[in-house]
Amino acid sequence: MLRYRLIDLSVPIEDNSPSELSRPRIKYVSHEQGAKDMQSIFGANPSEYPSKGEGWAAEEVTASTHAGTHVDAPYHYGKKSEGEPARTIDEIPLEWFYGDGVILDFRHKKRGETITVKDLKEALEKIAYTIKKGDIVLLMTGADKYWGAQNIPMLTQA
Repeated sequence: MLRYRLIDLSVPIEDNSPSELSRPRIKYVSHEQGAKDMQSIFGANPSEYPSKGEGWAAEEVTASTHAGTHVDAPYHYGKKSEGEPARTIDEIPLEWFYGDGVILDFRHKKRGETITVKDLKEALEKIAYTIKKGDIVLLMTGADKYWGAQNIPMLTQA
């Protein structure tokens, strides 16, 4: 029996993250402020809330569509793709995001070093794999260890 495993590749969106070119801003709304907000919206007394006076805790996020884990739609690169109007993110089928994953390991490359077509072919030969339609190809570069507010060296290393 063939088993599939779902792997979460997402990274968190962090307030003012140095890993982002356009740094997200996150305003955290406390339960106390949430209660005040709910009172102004609904006119209800916070003492009547089921949570004994606490309102919604929330986050107000201002971020680029490139923040955190994201997908660049074909439209991002130009108005046309393969001679047709390029698809926007809402036009991409969900099936494109679920499939067999193929990992090609390029952690041996130096930072900023190009990954060439020859490199890709050699990596596929090394794992004896031929890419098929629908495969999701993941390039492991090692840059993930520099992601996030605690890993600022990503921006300063040569």
